[in-house]
Amino acid sequence: MLLHFIGILFCIFSTMVHCDLQRVIVKGKLMCGDKPAANIALKLVDIDIGSDDVLDKKTTDKEGNFIVDGKTSEMSNIDPILKIYHECADYLPCQRRWKIEIPEQYINHEGSKNLKIMDLGTWNLEAHLKEDINCF
Repeated sequence: MLLHFIGILFCIFSTMVHCDLQRVIVKGKLMCGDKPAANIALKLVDIDIGSDDVLDKKTTDKEGNFIVDGKTSEMSNIDPILKIYHECADYLPCQRRWKIEIPEQYINHEGSKNLKIMDLGTWNLEAHLKEDINCF
């Protein structure tokens, strides 16, 4: 009986709660020194309590260019981060991982007339930003 009651409450509340479809698009170019950084792994994620949602996964093209485009439905604003996994200027067996927070103004909401695209421009992966090492 209790499970039946909980099921009814869930149905009632799920119809009252509106989840907003949100979309984030990030583009840019990655270099390793003076050469394009080809085949660099990129992950666009929404940081959540618990496990993060992967919105898109791509690699850079042979010129180092990329576009990641992800969407998800949530009640509150998503917290998008672009993760870049690379070994430029790294002589260790593990990859360096950069995390770039995407500002809230680049979150496109369902029904937006003009898509906002976060253009990172060109980044040189030789730089040492606040990063961590990913061995998995």
